[in-house]
Amino acid sequence: MATSRYNNVISNGKQQILPNITISKRPTDKFATYHPERTRLDRISGDVYDDDSYGWLILYANPQYYMEFDIPANTVLRIPLPLREAEAEFNKKVIIYKNK
Repeated sequence: MATSRYNNVISNGKQQILPNITISKRPTDKFATYHPERTRLDRISGDVYDDDSYGWLILYANPQYYMEFDIPANTVLRIPLPLREAEAEFNKKVIIYKNK
């Protein structure tokens, strides 16, 4: 199961706002076409990562969409790979943001 993306934004027992972060493009990224009537980010995450809890990471790789319901039909989404590298990038950027 995925590490909580909120772990690095808890301060004094309270969750802070997550910063706007974009996951860098990699030549290993995959792409998937989004069909809202039959595709969800958790399913794409499950298919690509074998873990359905990384839909949030797919959104950070596609920052033009704030939430899944903003994604138009037939949009090609970038799926960041390798997973652990993209997740580590997210965590590093959160820590840098917190320390500003």
